[in-house]
Amino acid sequence: MPIPRTADIVVAGSGIVGLALAWRLARSGFKIVAFDAGVAGGQISAATFAWINGTSKTEHEAYHRLNRAGVDAYEKLARQIGASAIGLAGNGSLQWAGPDKPHLFDRMRDQGDVLRRWGYSADWVDAPAMRRLAPGLSLPDGAEGLFASLDRWIEVPRLLGWLKAQLAERGAILRENCTIKGLDRASDGSVRAAVTAEGVIPCKHFVIAGGTAAASLVELATGRSGFPVQELAGLLVETPAAPLAPGFDMVLWSPDETGFHLRRMPGGGLLLGADDIDTQIRANPTEDSLLAGRRTLIERALDWMPDLRKIDLHRGATHRVGRRAMPTDGHSILGPLKDSAGAYVAATHSGVTLALAIAELLAEEITTGTMPAALAPFRPARFGF
Repeated sequence: MPIPRTADIVVAGSGIVGLALAWRLARSGFKIVAFDAGVAGGQISAATFAWINGTSKTEHEAYHRLNRAGVDAYEKLARQIGASAIGLAGNGSLQWAGPDKPHLFDRMRDQGDVLRRWGYSADWVDAPAMRRLAPGLSLPDGAEGLFASLDRWIEVPRLLGWLKAQLAERGAILRENCTIKGLDRASDGSVRAAVTAEGVIPCKHFVIAGGTAAASLVELATGRSGFPVQELAGLLVETPAAPLAPGFDMVLWSPDETGFHLRRMPGGGLLLGADDIDTQIRANPTEDSLLAGRRTLIERALDWMPDLRKIDLHRGATHRVGRRAMPTDGHSILGPLKDSAGAYVAATHSGVTLALAIAELLAEEITTGTMPAALAPFRPARFGF
């Protein structure tokens, strides 16, 4: 099938953010064509821990509130069509520390104070309460923790499938395995057409949602290099089906320097990751280091939940490495590109949490020409773009 002859909006990049944005714009009646250089959702979105939360974002209030908007957007959509339709799951997140690490107690209490001040549910819980919340969790006497009931996780393939179906239903076009070659602009810099591997598409707006490819796409669109998004590798390990206690369905994570985190998978296994392991594999990205990281993650899970030792979690475990986008200041880059009227960018590390909120906010701006206040701290202009 040839590419459409024209479009209102071309979306470059069809991971979770790009697909959500294309869906939201199509809902507003725009003629949308979305492109991906590979399979839509097959790169960053296919290798994410998929924790939907505002809990871990407490250093910057505006960024926390943007993430809270993402959490709320999922809840709103789930009420409309059902959580199972988009793969929304989970009943909160829990982090904790033992009495031998009082500095972690202080860190969690400070975090909880900030979250409650900003209106995000965060309850201080003792060891008996945590054992009820997370059956099977091994805790030392005197352990205390922070429980965030609003946090969720999502089955990303299910959400991507739903978004693709919505695009098709609304007449939007998704072109996979087709690269963007450039952007044709008028003499005043405004968007005239997207140049693709399959031809040129005249359009009014061009939105970059390319994840780790954002920098190269911005350069193609503007002729300027140095867009501040870097690629970070992250290791995820999936275990075979595990003997999880009935009712266990939350994100567990460590407030210490390891940043270890786990959650269940739809098939009954566990998904594991850790900040310190990610740092190690970035420094030494060999297959041996990946396998060593996999073993370490599984052993940590066994320490946290000893009942898992009833089976051999190492046997049948798999791992994958995600290439994640990270703006250099850690915060999303959202909005119009300088001197390129009609061109926008959406680059973020928290793509799963923020996808629906970014889609809503950028669609509002593109539709009305007015910037939503929530986007003000996150403009490309702060980096000169």
